[in-house]
Amino acid sequence: MKKVGIIGGSGFAGEELIKFLSAHETSDLIAVSSRDRKDKKVADLVKDCNLNFVDPDDDIFFECDVVFFATPHGVSMKKAGSFLDRGIKVVDLSADYRLKDTGIWKEWYGSEHLDKENLRIAIYGLTELNTDQIKKATLIAVPGCYPTASILGLLPLTSGKLKISSISIDAKSGISGAGRSTVEDVLKTEIQENFRAYATSGHRHLPEIKQVLEESYGSSLEINFLPHLIPAMRGIYATIHVNFEEKVEENFRNLFYEFYKNSPNILLMGDDEVPEIIKVSNTNNCQIGVYSSAIDNQIIIISAIDNLVKGAAGQAMECYNLLTGNNQLKGLDNG
Repeated sequence: MKKVGIIGGSGFAGEELIKFLSAHETSDLIAVSSRDRKDKKVADLVKDCNLNFVDPDDDIFFECDVVFFATPHGVSMKKAGSFLDRGIKVVDLSADYRLKDTGIWKEWYGSEHLDKENLRIAIYGLTELNTDQIKKATLIAVPGCYPTASILGLLPLTSGKLKISSISIDAKSGISGAGRSTVEDVLKTEIQENFRAYATSGHRHLPEIKQVLEESYGSSLEINFLPHLIPAMRGIYATIHVNFEEKVEENFRNLFYEFYKNSPNILLMGDDEVPEIIKVSNTNNCQIGVYSSAIDNQIIIISAIDNLVKGAAGQAMECYNLLTGNNQLKGLDNG
């Protein structure tokens, strides 16, 4: 049994983590923190959990084998080192260890990075890309929800020899990605019967997407990313237009099947199928469809995930399972 703790357990992603870890047969969830809910019952959020919320600085977290951070950005970079120094592994769901370039971090997050030493050893927790590295990691940076859907939709293309001219990612998210307090305070009402774009001048997930895809591609890529909010609680739906430098004669569906043949979370759509958020909701699956375009040198990829599961807590659990020698999908219901 591994002793585990969650710092920042009262948000939507933290709630999912509590569910997964409470039911995980080889894990003992011993502590969940929340400043706002300190001393209140965790069962108020997750039925049958017999813990009370504790302060994030409680010493009980130093009794853990693995600590999860489900906190806003800027928190884990201040705290993770104290666990790593004691041999406690860290799985971080925030953005703090995703971007390797601290200058890019400062540009997009408006602050200096406070843990450059551990940033160097952080492994990007996309299991379809870094399975072997995750198994040996001590610090894992769990990808964001938008980057997960976008990168999974593009890796088979960027990993090959195709010459890509530009990529446009048109992505939609359920409102839970904004966080519990924002949803409950205003967003649930504002987005009812509504649908809107946001961050039109640039979104923080763009540099994360570019970092991973350009490393895969081997050179720079022209990528545009535009997010939208849809009137649903859960899900990411990314429609991706990929333009090539010239018309490409390629069986793209076979290319995707070959690339993801050993990936248990990827479900590739048939000729007459399209991804649907409702089909991936509450699962760790990613549905991907590959389609031709009316433009000769363009193809269209559609990718759908649950932003709280494959886009957050479920992906964190995959990483945790690999870290601890379990089956990658242990404790995850993939529908």
